[in-house]
Amino acid sequence: MEGWFGRGTAVAAVALMALGPSIAKAVDMAEMSFVFWRLVLATGFFVVVLLAVGQRVTVADVRRSAVGGVVFGLYLVAFLVAMRRTSAVNAAVILSLQPVVLLAAGARLFGERPHRSVYGWSVLAFAGVVVAMVASDASGVATRWGDLLALATMLLFAGYYVVSRRVRAGMDSSTYQVALTLVATATVLPFALVADGGVALPDARDWWLAAAMAVVPGTGHLLANVAHGYASLATVSVVNLGFISFAPLYAWWLVGEAVGGVQAVGMAVVMVALGFVVTRPAEPVGG
Repeated sequence: MEGWFGRGTAVAAVALMALGPSIAKAVDMAEMSFVFWRLVLATGFFVVVLLAVGQRVTVADVRRSAVGGVVFGLYLVAFLVAMRRTSAVNAAVILSLQPVVLLAAGARLFGERPHRSVYGWSVLAFAGVVVAMVASDASGVATRWGDLLALATMLLFAGYYVVSRRVRAGMDSSTYQVALTLVATATVLPFALVADGGVALPDARDWWLAAAMAVVPGTGHLLANVAHGYASLATVSVVNLGFISFAPLYAWWLVGEAVGGVQAVGMAVVMVALGFVVTRPAEPVGG
């Protein structure tokens, strides 16, 4: 059975990744350029981690990680483009459908059989996401094209998790994280070059914010890849819905954004549902 280590690591990963929106709110530079420099700094950070654990990256490792890196890079680009063309509510709800895809992928590709209660709690968590987002002050104009981009973003994210789970079966998480971030950086670069502002150098303040994004949410991505070796896709994907609860709490704490009463109820529903999911492991998974 998957143990507390895998499930706890998945929760820690989401908790760290959810700091990303609060950091991004303070950034002044063009978004695509910021993503590029964030990936550059993340690569350096992960190399330090890799050296600290006595590992190294080979050309073969980069080849094996190429698909994951390309899909992750395209996910980052699609997410930015989608958020500019649809409302935050629509984007969050569509992205929250990823457990449906990953539950099916886990069963078909990896033979995972989640505890039956996981499906019910997943539905409840999704309902909590909808309530929290509709009750929030998230704004934006929704378009059909933007919603389709959000759907593509969700599928890219799900694909990234599936690929990562496969690669992690034969590669340690630190090596994989360095290799995929290298490829993701190369993938994002052409988009950054043609975006507004090009690949502009950050100013002193944005350098610090890019470094914070690289280290804190970046560590979350590293922990997510650690979790792939110890937890099922079902568990990791459903735990990701906790992002909707963690992110507003950080925004309230760090940037003073208010959390409304109904929004708080939706967030609480998500957290309670995820609490039950985390305590009900799936069938055996790889270590």
